[in-house]
Amino acid sequence: MYTTEVRFAIRGGADAQVTTPVNTLFSSGSGPMEGYVDGYAARDFLVSREALARLQQRVDVRKLFIRPNSDPLVRLPQNANDDQLFDAYSARVAARFNILEQIVVLNVSSFKPEDSVLLASTLVRMTEEFADQMNQRARADALRFSEQELAGAEKRATEARQEMAKWRSDTGIVDPTADVTMLDGLIGQMESQLTAAENELANIDATGASDHPRRRPLLTEIKTLTERIADMRKRRGGPSGSTADLISRYEGLNAALGYSESNLTSARQALDYARQAALRQQKYVIVIADPRADGRPTYPNPFTSLLAASIIGVGLAFFGSLIVSMVRSRFAA
Repeated sequence: MYTTEVRFAIRGGADAQVTTPVNTLFSSGSGPMEGYVDGYAARDFLVSREALARLQQRVDVRKLFIRPNSDPLVRLPQNANDDQLFDAYSARVAARFNILEQIVVLNVSSFKPEDSVLLASTLVRMTEEFADQMNQRARADALRFSEQELAGAEKRATEARQEMAKWRSDTGIVDPTADVTMLDGLIGQMESQLTAAENELANIDATGASDHPRRRPLLTEIKTLTERIADMRKRRGGPSGSTADLISRYEGLNAALGYSESNLTSARQALDYARQAALRQQKYVIVIADPRADGRPTYPNPFTSLLAASIIGVGLAFFGSLIVSMVRSRFAA
């Protein structure tokens, strides 16, 4: 049996994370604790039945464990069932997690060195896939949440735009605040004209010329200006349908539109943050020591085999001498 050892660590896509409102949806841990979780999870996966099932889809494990010319004491029987196959797998694949170095040490034994290297390399690739799958659901859930929020924000923004477009179409006004500015300017001009006309009329009345030719036109002008100013002020702040009502409705629609647009921008940013966080959560395996088989077989060990043969020989000699002694004593009797 030849043993291949490989050492690897599981790391994330980024050591540092930017704090965002969405990051907490992804974190299954941080710092050393996350490394412990990943390391122990990888170790347990490597020695599980699931790992054996995935390995069989890529490598003919039974064929490697059966090897007709191998030691019959340790090779897998030809008609071995799944439990016997898993027992053989457990005997040949050992994984441990070094908590201080945060690395996984994998030892794989097989009858040929190239077989042990093949099994070890395949198990490392499977571990990388498994490590990435550990947070795949959390990433998918967080992305789905952000995508749903963005879809809702887009719908609300579209509805707000449609409401504003409908109001402008019904009223024929793009921005009533501009109309208010225009009305204020007109009112100011007419008030200046009214003041001038009233001053001129006061000067004429002060002379006592009641038949002055400018007096009657001034009275008419003052009356007209007063009525127009009153009408302008009524339009600016009168009852329903007036400028004040239009401004109130416009400001409500404009506020809803602004809020929906701001919410849409935040949702887009949140989705971008979620995608970045998903990339940071990507797991990958760093192989510290590539899979290499030992130059000498780990089983059978020459020293232990010689020692075992010596013990068996001594035992057989002892029992043989005991049997001879018993036979001699019987014949002697």
